[in-house]
Amino acid sequence: MSESIIENVKKSVWLAQDDACDILGIKLRTLKEYCYRSKFIYKIKKIKNKNVFFVLRDSNFENLIKKDEEFVVSENDPKYSEASAWAKAQADKYIELLELSQGKKGNELFEFVDKWNLLNPDKKTCYSSIIKMRRRYKKSGINGLLCRKGGISHTTVCDKYFDYFKSLYLIESAPSSRTCWDSTLGYAMRTDNITREQFPSHSSFLRRLEKEVPLRYINKARGGYSYFNRTSLRYIERDYSSIECGKVWVSDHAQIDVAVFDNEGNVVFPWVTAWRDYKSGKWLGWVLECGSPNSDRIFQAFYYAADTYGLPTDVIIDNGKDYRCKDFAGGRQKEELIKINNNKAKTLSMLDELNVSVHFALPYNAQTKPIERDFLKIKELLSKHCKGYRGGNVVERPEKLKKEIKNGKLFDFETFKTIFDDFIINIFNKKPSQGKNLKGLCPDELFNKEFKEKICCTHEALKLFCTRISRNFTVGRNGIKDKKLELTYWADWMVAKMGLKVYLRRDPKNFKEAWVFRADNEEFVGKATVVKAVAALHAGEISKDEFKEAIAIKKRCLKTTEEYLENLQDIPFEEQCENYKVAYGKVIKNANPKVTKIANTNMDKAIRKSKEMESDGKYDMSMFLDPEKPKKKFYYYETEKYLDEEDDLTEVAYGY
Repeated sequence: MSESIIENVKKSVWLAQDDACDILGIKLRTLKEYCYRSKFIYKIKKIKNKNVFFVLRDSNFENLIKKDEEFVVSENDPKYSEASAWAKAQADKYIELLELSQGKKGNELFEFVDKWNLLNPDKKTCYSSIIKMRRRYKKSGINGLLCRKGGISHTTVCDKYFDYFKSLYLIESAPSSRTCWDSTLGYAMRTDNITREQFPSHSSFLRRLEKEVPLRYINKARGGYSYFNRTSLRYIERDYSSIECGKVWVSDHAQIDVAVFDNEGNVVFPWVTAWRDYKSGKWLGWVLECGSPNSDRIFQAFYYAADTYGLPTDVIIDNGKDYRCKDFAGGRQKEELIKINNNKAKTLSMLDELNVSVHFALPYNAQTKPIERDFLKIKELLSKHCKGYRGGNVVERPEKLKKEIKNGKLFDFETFKTIFDDFIINIFNKKPSQGKNLKGLCPDELFNKEFKEKICCTHEALKLFCTRISRNFTVGRNGIKDKKLELTYWADWMVAKMGLKVYLRRDPKNFKEAWVFRADNEEFVGKATVVKAVAALHAGEISKDEFKEAIAIKKRCLKTTEEYLENLQDIPFEEQCENYKVAYGKVIKNANPKVTKIANTNMDKAIRKSKEMESDGKYDMSMFLDPEKPKKKFYYYETEKYLDEEDDLTEVAYGY
């Protein structure tokens, strides 16, 4: 362009795209890219059916006009003078390169780079590096050429705006970074009259946040302590070397995410209560039922495990009220209750009577109970392959669940219980693991390898230990009335024990029989059975064709998908269980533990006393004996009778 044309163009405010490209020395594609990136203020006009870009000649445009630059190293610049030698070396290298390549671009610059690399093999560069260094020098001078390695921070976000952005972003409500950036932009425009073009971009704030704020701080601020503890907080390594298999047990409840039909035809999701070996992960005893979990399930599952594998020395249990019940673990007691009633709580606790130490897990902390991971394994290996799987939450819920329930394709509870029991015995306990405890073994192998001593008590005593303890009752003339269950217990020995305070031990599955103990000293009194009462008497704007075509395409797509899915095999879950058995099947050497019996417990004494009473008939029959009647005294005078009946009849005697 001639100088006269350039002067005429400078006088105009809006520059056409061709004139702007000539002034800046760039291509039209580059100009459009600058416009889309909001580097220029632009508008588009349609001229002869062609879109023409017009750019506003403002300060941003003037800064991009090519000018002859003088590349000078200023020794007085504080950042340059304070920089290390290796950082200055890069600046000195590119000062020389920028001076020699000044005014060169395109193919001419490519030829210069090739010639430079050939003559200076120890100072090689590339085309993009020179363009980048030109941009840095234009923006920051010699400081932009310093090497940025080693933590030197170069950011367009000032501390004032960054601190405001952090205050908005690092809160537990976890707002999006975009809304925080928008609010920070409004703050800058309101307080400092900053325009949107002058404000740093959203990505600039995120880059500085990632560089300066550690991820664990972000997790704590936006996710709370629970999320921070799971993802970023240091965890404590557990050393299992000092623990023997069979010595420590863990227990918890979990709901299985598989819908089944109960005996009445209702859709339910069963609950499992399990006892698991702490070290090997082997499941020792479990109970699967339809209803919500309770203390009865804990007793029942413990009985199954202890009857087969003996007693543990320690247990780790949940902090819920069903595990803290007084007749299982002694309950959670206050200090004043421990001082006053410590002996009673100790005697009534089954685990304390069996010399088992109780450790309560921290509330709402799954990390303290390894059995929580077992429930996840059951979900992956069993639940997801069963009909009626509902997912762990609403997001995971499959769409086919409604159809399976409606068409009655669910398992009935008894069938699913058989599948579940077989899965635990033949698949779960036999699946090898590469964890730090198992090291390629399955739970059965490690348990049988280390299970050397079996501590057990008699079968009858263990069964009695696992019965439930009732509240205190008073023996009345009709026996013992449990108003809550509407049951009345009676035995012949109660005739002589009216008014006695007692408590009952009963099997949760059979309330017809109860073992009665004194409430004051826990001594066994006798057995009682339920008696029944006697009955009182007899006992869009789319065309129709286009809409039809869209529906037809959708139907064809659905039909193609269904045809493909019809070719898939419907593998029954029983066959999958057999596959698991073959995959995890091994010849496992049976455990041969040393049996150590607990003898002469309170329950053994109660059983012996009950047998003696039944065999010898030594019941207290004293109440059936006729009491001795005192002889009637004969009085000669009526005055003598008055003197015997009253304490002071002196005045009456003198009156006669």
